[in-house]
Amino acid sequence: MISGGVVFAQTQLPNQPVTLQDMNRLLRQSVGRNMTEAELALYIERVGIAFDPAPDVVSRLRANGAHQNLINTIKRLDAKLKDAAGKVTPIGPQAKDPFIEEVRRAVRDYLDELPDFICQQVVERYYDYEARGAWDKADTLTYELTYNRKKETYKPINSVGRAVTKPLEESGGAYSTGDFASGLAALFDETTQTVFKSAGKERLGNRQALVYDFTVPQASSKLQVKADTAPVIIAGYSGTVWIDQETKRVLRIDQAVDDLPKSYPITNSESSVDYDVLKLRGLDIDFLLPIRAEFIIADRRMKHYFRNLIYFKFYRKFETDIKITSDPGQMQKEE
Repeated sequence: MISGGVVFAQTQLPNQPVTLQDMNRLLRQSVGRNMTEAELALYIERVGIAFDPAPDVVSRLRANGAHQNLINTIKRLDAKLKDAAGKVTPIGPQAKDPFIEEVRRAVRDYLDELPDFICQQVVERYYDYEARGAWDKADTLTYELTYNRKKETYKPINSVGRAVTKPLEESGGAYSTGDFASGLAALFDETTQTVFKSAGKERLGNRQALVYDFTVPQASSKLQVKADTAPVIIAGYSGTVWIDQETKRVLRIDQAVDDLPKSYPITNSESSVDYDVLKLRGLDIDFLLPIRAEFIIADRRMKHYFRNLIYFKFYRKFETDIKITSDPGQMQKEE
């Protein structure tokens, strides 16, 4: 600690609220070089912010690399500022948003109509054990993801000459499940009691999306968090969802876990999933399917950070005698 400032890794930061200009500068020049994004979130929790995180501002922060945990921290600080200034609307029963109600129906119909399928899930795993803000690659794991009877299962795919892939729960390090259907279903399930708040519009690719921030309270959450030998806990979470304005299809979900117990081995956990419209091989019909996901967890106290980049490939209709290999050209029916 140096008088008059806050020090993270090799970066000395002023002990005063962060301006928007400084926030974007830190994201571009410091995060990923000499500090982690989790440290930046901790820093602004200490000193506060001096800007309004309007939708266009948040969009620019994301473009500069901000993930959901940092975005959530910024929005919580903004809410505290508005609360202190008496500008917060009193909390009461949330009126139903007609658009969100349409999306709920669209999600239910989509999951009801989605056929069983299999695909290849490739997981690139990275780590940072020194809070340098830079990621070192650990390994690549490959799984056969089966969506059958509304459930997801993961089977290791091994190839001659490559490291053996273990079952997902035995792989060590960081992993996530539910990137496909279960997380989407839970978010829009009325029993989850998700609170949605409109957060503007944004273009994703060639689609016009309505953006909603959301919060899932711990009491009604279905999200499980587990660390090594620590017990499984149910955690609340907050994030942002992008929804196609015309089709009511979900295009992207970003979320971060809220208020993990201070004694728990994990201090941060966040994820994102991108969806796109694809054809299932074997069916001449378009379906909304995940194409990419990201998962980050950290124990900030131990300076241990883990990041997974997850890619979903080679979608095809599920058949009980279909086998996936790591070579898409070798996919064939077993005799």
